[in-house]
Amino acid sequence: MKFNLFWRKSVDRSKRFLLRETQAVNTIEKTPLHASLVKNAEVLTERLGRNSDFAACHFTCMNRNVSLFFLYSLADSDRLNRQVIVPLQQRAGMFPTAVETSLAEDEEKSLIVFIQENIISASDILRVEDWQAAIEQILHGKALLLVEGESVGLAVGVKKEYSRNIEQPETEQSVIGPKDSFVETLNTNIGLVRQRLRDPYLRVESVVVGKRTKQETAIMYLADVANPQIVEEVRRRLSCIETDSLIGQMQLQEYLEDNSFSLFPLMRPTERPDVTCSYLIEGNVAVMVEGTSHALILPITFFQMLETVDDYYTSWQYATLIRIVRMVALFLSITTPGLYLSLVAYNPELIPTRLLISMDAARVKVAFPFLLEIFVMELMIEILREAGVKLPKPVGQAVSIIGGLVIGEAAVNANLVSPVTVVIVALTAISSFTSPVYYLGITHRILRFFLLICSSLLGTYGFILGLLFIHAHVARLVSFGVPYLAPLSPLRLRDWTDMLIRIPMKKLHTRPAFLKTRKPKKGENTPMMRPDKRNT
Repeated sequence: MKFNLFWRKSVDRSKRFLLRETQAVNTIEKTPLHASLVKNAEVLTERLGRNSDFAACHFTCMNRNVSLFFLYSLADSDRLNRQVIVPLQQRAGMFPTAVETSLAEDEEKSLIVFIQENIISASDILRVEDWQAAIEQILHGKALLLVEGESVGLAVGVKKEYSRNIEQPETEQSVIGPKDSFVETLNTNIGLVRQRLRDPYLRVESVVVGKRTKQETAIMYLADVANPQIVEEVRRRLSCIETDSLIGQMQLQEYLEDNSFSLFPLMRPTERPDVTCSYLIEGNVAVMVEGTSHALILPITFFQMLETVDDYYTSWQYATLIRIVRMVALFLSITTPGLYLSLVAYNPELIPTRLLISMDAARVKVAFPFLLEIFVMELMIEILREAGVKLPKPVGQAVSIIGGLVIGEAAVNANLVSPVTVVIVALTAISSFTSPVYYLGITHRILRFFLLICSSLLGTYGFILGLLFIHAHVARLVSFGVPYLAPLSPLRLRDWTDMLIRIPMKKLHTRPAFLKTRKPKKGENTPMMRPDKRNT
């Protein structure tokens, strides 16, 4: 009883403390900066002083007290000393009378403006006038400069860049193409795109997402090519996101896509700058998030998800052949187990006689029914695949290959499964590896089990009904107003030249019609206009 009473009192005190602190924070963030440097320092110390990495520097410049506030875990100390502290200290006692006379003659010019224009050498400088902007700039890695008697501060960009080296792509490897990929730094990723797409109409817009993490999100598109309705819809959906944080691009994809309950990805994640540039030229829009190494391409169609970078780094004949093989392999990865179960268990008369006799002879000593036999093998393959992903790369490859061989051979020798079932499951697993997009491969793995269940319930009829259900679902999907099965549904034969097949590059003069771009034809130059005439 005493413990419960003590616990309730502790909880009540914690709630009252959090309520007071929240109200104080809301009150502070809505108020402008004080003219008194002492009051400003007290507010910042109360708001951020509990952090061990919060630092403040106080010194005199031009006979005025100046303070610098920053988080040394985010700020680059070398840049801070070189661009802010050393220039201010060098001007500390130089010609204060002349400066005061100049400021007195120009009433609109304050000391903070003089420091910005004549002393600080940093290029990224922002003037802040209220506490919300001041605190946000400090949390973004900038240093806040305040001067006695001034109710305006300077947020100086001295952020420390945490970035890994540009490495080879992991999920979209190319035999002949470039070997660079995106990293977790947004500015680096934008630079990789601009290195390849040197177009003055390439627009990069910034949107802050996440109430707590405040992650910077970039929208990239070609202003004279992309459909303005799609760009505006992307802006609207980003501004409507209500969340505390974004862990990665998959969370952003769930917020932006039209149907969050669909298994099929309605955006294409890519870690390659060259792929991003090729889609931007076609008229698509790219979205990047700070802290992720992938860009989201939208809108996207099912047939665009089947394209790879090697399709454009090889001859058009080989690219067309590989696309056809890839489509056949992905179809087999979904349908093979279900079709095998429906034919063997329900309609064996559809199997050739000699093949049926051979299959029955191989299953004489197998005690499990067909459904359990296939499910056991599929489950073993999924376990091996997941183990290979989570383990270190050299060990994971060995576990996936050797484990599959050993378990398959042991299962056949132990009469748990038949050799035909092992062949079917192995063919299915290998076919699923041909998916160009990782998330599309996950979709095919789930649909494989769905068709397997349909076949186990209704046989061949269930298998056909499952395929019709999948097709009806995919036909209803849209990605930012673009039909997911375009150009097959609605039918546009002109777009087949770079979808189901690939013709020579000399003949690819048009952009996809389903994107409704401003410039349907490629190679048209847009003359540069003044900003006041671009929207006319």
